[in-house]
Amino acid sequence: MAIIYSYPLDPNPTTADLLLGTSIASGKPTKTFSIASLAALVNAQPTTGTVTNIATANSTFINVSGGPITDTGTITAALSASGTPSVTTFLRGDNTWAPASSTGSAQISVLEEGIQLTTDVESFNFTGAGVTTTTVGNAVTVNVPASGSAVATIIGGNGISASSPTGNVTISNTGVTSLVAGTNITLSSTTGTITINATNNPGTVQSIIPGNGLKLDAGTLISNPTIGIDKEGSNNYILVNQSNAIPTVDDFIPFNQTASSNVKTTTFATIPMTTLPLVQAYIDAGDANTLKNTTDTFTSTAKIINVVTLTPAEHAALVTGSTTDANTLYILQAAGGTAVTITLATTNSITGGTAGAEYNLTGDTNGTTFTGLQGEPYSFTTIATPTAGHFFSTPVVGLSVSGVIPAASGNIVQTLTGVVADVPTPAVVATLLVVTNIQGGPASAYTIAGNITGSTSSGSAPHTYSFTTTISTPPSDDDYIWASGPTIVQASGTILGSQTVVATITGTLQLNLP
Repeated sequence: MAIIYSYPLDPNPTTADLLLGTSIASGKPTKTFSIASLAALVNAQPTTGTVTNIATANSTFINVSGGPITDTGTITAALSASGTPSVTTFLRGDNTWAPASSTGSAQISVLEEGIQLTTDVESFNFTGAGVTTTTVGNAVTVNVPASGSAVATIIGGNGISASSPTGNVTISNTGVTSLVAGTNITLSSTTGTITINATNNPGTVQSIIPGNGLKLDAGTLISNPTIGIDKEGSNNYILVNQSNAIPTVDDFIPFNQTASSNVKTTTFATIPMTTLPLVQAYIDAGDANTLKNTTDTFTSTAKIINVVTLTPAEHAALVTGSTTDANTLYILQAAGGTAVTITLATTNSITGGTAGAEYNLTGDTNGTTFTGLQGEPYSFTTIATPTAGHFFSTPVVGLSVSGVIPAASGNIVQTLTGVVADVPTPAVVATLLVVTNIQGGPASAYTIAGNITGSTSSGSAPHTYSFTTTISTPPSDDDYIWASGPTIVQASGTILGSQTVVATITGTLQLNLP
């Protein structure tokens, strides 16, 4: 066998290196052993266990340190709770050291004569005259002195009944159970001292609404109203009462007589021309070139009414045919005279519409001719008339053209200017006024909704309007209930001009007593 020290020395042995040894088995053979198997044999307990090392791990509330241990070592365990442990804190379920005041629900119920007040009391505070507390250690004594004036019995007075004089007593009202305000009566309150107010001689008129052609001059629609004639806007008394008709000479028209400041009437037949100076001037201007025989007082011959100019040949034909008129003066054309024809040439510059649609031109119109001798006066007159639904917002000028006949035939220039427009149709507005006649309770007991005062409806005349107004029913726990009604008369109809329209609500409230 080789001498051991004769082998080279290995300064870095491993657990896998082999050692030479003798087995104690039968025959004691020589065997090799690994260093790792010898180390395991040395570290093993005297028993036959197989644990070779111990590891450590933290649990939910405990932290463990010191592992793993293969030979020897120390394992340390400690609570992982947050907060600071002390005599005033405890370990809460969420792993926190917390003071007693932060425990959350105390899970203690408090009752008063069997009626639960709370299931989670936070603290008790004993107050009241004569109440005292004493503390011995953790024991607290509360001393509530007996009442010096305890109720012995309960006796019901007038209108009040008691179910029994002692014990659990129920008190009932056997007298007045409700107050209902009648017509023209109001109540100041629903509890306590109640004042009953009556309106003296209120009458039955709730509101006055001006009709067609009328307006409110003073006051309000529901208080001291004064009604007058409406002279402005879409509700003026002429516009809302219009009815197209042709007057006759015997029809009456009203006017204010300046001398008396009174309203008088007259007929169209009795209106003197002197009261229509502009009409008179228009007629006089039209007759300016008209030949009139106003000074002939002779009776020996017929009075000249008509004057006709003609040629000698034309006159000879009349004489031969015996068609001359004794009241006509015939003026023969002098020798050498030449007839001249002039033609009206109209330039129509009227804007806003077209002739034949928004207006018509009659009388002497474009292309009308006039024949006469040189130097003879002539006159053309055109009449401009707006059609239904239109008017001349700017009057037409240039309707009349006059002068003397020139030496040669030709055109007489006429220029018409003006503006035609649609007759304005003012918007008609219906404005709602809600009038209430609610007896027996205050306005706070109900709510008006839907179309309320101030709501409007508009359109062209005649305008049909319809409003819907509602009123609430008091809730079941309110101080008032409806004794009758409410009844709503809705505002609807047709108007010709802007005006206020009324919806009325009536009803009676009463106290909602148990």
